[in-house]
Amino acid sequence: MEFREWFCLKERESFIIDPKINETDAKFYFGQDNVKQKITRQLRHSYVGGVPKMLLVGQYGSGKTQMLFYVRHLLLNQPPPTLKLKPRIVMLDIEMKSKSNHKDLHLQLMESISKGVVSDWVGSIAKKGLNLEEELRKIFDDENVVQALVKLIVGGIDYVAWRWLTGQDLSIKELEQLRVTRNLGQIGAGAMVDELVGIGRLAELFGEKIVFLMDEAERFLNVGDSDALNALEDYFRDLSEKRNASVGFFVAGTAGGLDETARFLQSGAVITRIGMQNVILIPPIPTLDDVKSFVTQMLSEIIDQTVADRTIKENDLGVPLATYPFDADSFDLFCEYASQDITKAVPRNIINAINECAIIAWDEQKRVIDSDIVTGIAPLVFE
Repeated sequence: MEFREWFCLKERESFIIDPKINETDAKFYFGQDNVKQKITRQLRHSYVGGVPKMLLVGQYGSGKTQMLFYVRHLLLNQPPPTLKLKPRIVMLDIEMKSKSNHKDLHLQLMESISKGVVSDWVGSIAKKGLNLEEELRKIFDDENVVQALVKLIVGGIDYVAWRWLTGQDLSIKELEQLRVTRNLGQIGAGAMVDELVGIGRLAELFGEKIVFLMDEAERFLNVGDSDALNALEDYFRDLSEKRNASVGFFVAGTAGGLDETARFLQSGAVITRIGMQNVILIPPIPTLDDVKSFVTQMLSEIIDQTVADRTIKENDLGVPLATYPFDADSFDLFCEYASQDITKAVPRNIINAINECAIIAWDEQKRVIDSDIVTGIAPLVFE
């Protein structure tokens, strides 16, 4: 019998929870109800005349990526009543190296929206028979941005226009082709943010609200140049301004606390604009009871309870449905191991340990995870 059938798993091949592998896993966020409630509350509040601007901080394996996917699930399936437009969710893993700066960030954000999407928006205005330049000037203050967007739907020069819009440096000849006077961001980060916020207003014309879900923010720590860090601070400061009511963002990074994130993310210029109420710290699972709650919630969601109940009765397994495939003793033992060191009581460790225990049980043709299996696996993960 296959592993999935052996443990009555529901629409999955293992106990691993990963929305990058199984898209439906985005709906899960086990335990830490206070964190989940804070996120949903702030998400609801943020769309009152604005957009969400939040930082998610937690140690490795604490569930930051899962939270980003959970936010995506909420916005798509249970949007807050304060969100009046359709969310356009843009997910990306931040890539930053020692010589990276605000231009590299802007390039990633624009590429994540994509040339095709922005071209379609601009093209749709043109198809209405309106004066395209005049319509774009209602949205964008920078004439250079207007000219680049107009060229975005002109064959033969559209890719040059997109390179300019993403902040890449062009030659003098290419600038002349676009009828722009300088490269984007040549003066500073503010022009790039203004363009991005304008793209958000452009999206609103078509009933959409952009929100970036940015992961791996710890990679900002790779940046070593002080000028680059200052420019990144300027970028996030301007993006966090109240006047930006069109482009929302969640930034998630691995850190023990806000003071361990990149310098510019914890600067007063950024934090006072985001607001401390929108800095979400995701701690390890704090107590034994919290670990038990996490595990039972997880098992109830990913195991087909009807099939599992029948399996327990037909095979006279004598285990509680709530802890299956653990028996009562092995469940308590597992949770005790998981809660001994709070720094290791994180979702990734707990989920991986459950999966490894189940694999051993299946390999030994045991229908239940017993205490011997837990004793063999749990110390390797939690000690």
